[in-house]
Amino acid sequence: MTTKEKTRTSKFSNITMPSNTDSIRRRPNAVMPPRGKEILPTDDESSSSSSSESEAPSHLERSELRLSSAIGEAAIKGATKLYSPSSSSSESKIIERFLPWLGLAVWPLMLFLPLLLNHTTKFHYSALFPRAWYTIQGENWLDKSIEQGGIWEYGTNNMYVGSDRPLRHPLGLFLGISAVAMGHFFLLIYFRLHQQQVLGKTTPIQRRGVVDYDYSVAMKSHLSQPGGFLLLGLYLAITWVFDMLPPSYYSFGGGIQYTRVALCLVCQDFSQFVMHRVEHVAHPKMYKISHKPHHRFTNPKLFDAFDGSVPDTVIMILIPLFVTAHVVRDCNVWTYMAFGSSYANWLTLIHSETTFPWERVFRLLGLGTAADHHVHHKFFKYNFGHTLMWFDWIVGTYRNPKDVWGKEFNDGV
Repeated sequence: MTTKEKTRTSKFSNITMPSNTDSIRRRPNAVMPPRGKEILPTDDESSSSSSSESEAPSHLERSELRLSSAIGEAAIKGATKLYSPSSSSSESKIIERFLPWLGLAVWPLMLFLPLLLNHTTKFHYSALFPRAWYTIQGENWLDKSIEQGGIWEYGTNNMYVGSDRPLRHPLGLFLGISAVAMGHFFLLIYFRLHQQQVLGKTTPIQRRGVVDYDYSVAMKSHLSQPGGFLLLGLYLAITWVFDMLPPSYYSFGGGIQYTRVALCLVCQDFSQFVMHRVEHVAHPKMYKISHKPHHRFTNPKLFDAFDGSVPDTVIMILIPLFVTAHVVRDCNVWTYMAFGSSYANWLTLIHSETTFPWERVFRLLGLGTAADHHVHHKFFKYNFGHTLMWFDWIVGTYRNPKDVWGKEFNDGV
């Protein structure tokens, strides 16, 4: 490079040329060009006016620019709303409110077996079992209605010694016990999800909190209680096989008679209410032998439902069951199954250590809840009903869990 060139270079080296962006930023009323257009660089402000006029977008181009800008802003706002924390928070709140109510499915699942065997084609009882198991056997039995219960052939005369009653075929007995067991299976699955708060937060009924226990150990103890399911199964076997129930109870005709299920629950609870009161007030020795072992649970958990003495089960459950069967005499097999499963599983639910989402509605209708039954275990002299609070309302022995909110019980239970 020559000396002249070096001098010329050094003379202009300190001069900074304005960039295209800076030029546009400094110009008043500058308009950004549409995509594809290019603004030529200018050396000074005096040429900006003519340059902007020559390169300014047309009216149509400006309209397209405004439209694309509006669409872009709308898209950004939509995306912001969709992925904003407030949006996800509202969705999670909806899920939180809805999720606990999935537990309502446990109630129809208590009737799973009778519904499956009587309201489906592939698994209909007539397609699964020989006709001789659920119809009258004997002379001309093929001419009898399919709706009549079967007689279990035992020996040659179909009678047991000393009585003219037949031995009933055990199919209905097997199905009845299976219905209770299957309903209980679904209940235990639901309760495990409920206990682990998979379906939402749970609230302990009593302020001292939930009793600490091992789930599997408690469940094994619950299922093997001699005063619970074992004794109940023995009662069902004896009364069924030895024909101690009304004739209609052996009939497979028809479906579940829901009004009769409700009537059985009312009759059972009334009988149980009376026997429960008798155990508490008749005599201290009677109470000590029968019901006191169950009352050692002043803060009961679900698995304490059938943890009591054998006399207590006989007085409070088996006698009311026998009375109910002979008061509501027109039930069929499916109705008896539905009632037995509903009753046994409801009796278990009211011993839960935490509340369920449906309990406020139940309490308005006078249906037994876990909080209602905790009142009985805590104070002993209230709420003698189990599945219903109606009879406590009538005689004045009902106490609402609200009365002890913030004291012995947690608020809202």
